Amino acid sequence: MKRFFFGTALAFAALFCSQTSAQAFNDRPVTLGELPSTAQTVLNNNFAKHCIALAKVETGFWDKNYDVFLANGDKLEFDRRGNWTEIVCREDGVPTELVPAAITTYLNSAYPGVKLVKIEREGGRYEAKLANGLEFTFDKRFRVVEVDD
Repeated sequence: MKRFFFGTALAFAALFCSQTSAQAFNDRPVTLGELPSTAQTVLNNNFAKHCIALAKVETGFWDKNYDVFLANGDKLEFDRRGNWTEIVCREDGVPTELVPAAITTYLNSAYPGVKLVKIEREGGRYEAKLANGLEFTFDKRFRVVEVDD
C-alpha cells in the first residue's frame, strides 16, 4: 500500500513538474503600451529622454514581471502591477523621485555627492548601491540593517 501511495505521489509530482516547465518562464517582448500604467508613468516621468531598447514580460508559473532596458544601459524591473522592483542607472544615478525620502536623506548626509546607481525593493526591504561600491540594506522603517563594501 505504501508503494502505491508513493508511486501515485511521484506520478503527480512528475506531472506537475512537466506542466510547470511547459508553462513557466515564457519571455516575450512587449511595447510601452503593453506595460502596466504605473510602469508607463515611471518611464514617462523619469526616463522620457531615453529610448527603450527592449521591454519584455517574463511570465512564470506564479507571477509576472516586466524588464525594461534603455538605450543608455539603464535597466528597470517592474512587478505585474507596474511597481518598480529594481532600478539600475549607472551613468546618471537613480532619479531621487523614485527613492524613498528617508533613504535619500540618509545617503545624502552620510555620503554627499556620491550617486545612487542601483536600488532594489523586495518584501519591505530596500537594497541600495552607491557609485563607490558600498551597498546598504534598509528595513521597512528605512533603518540601515546591513552595509557591504
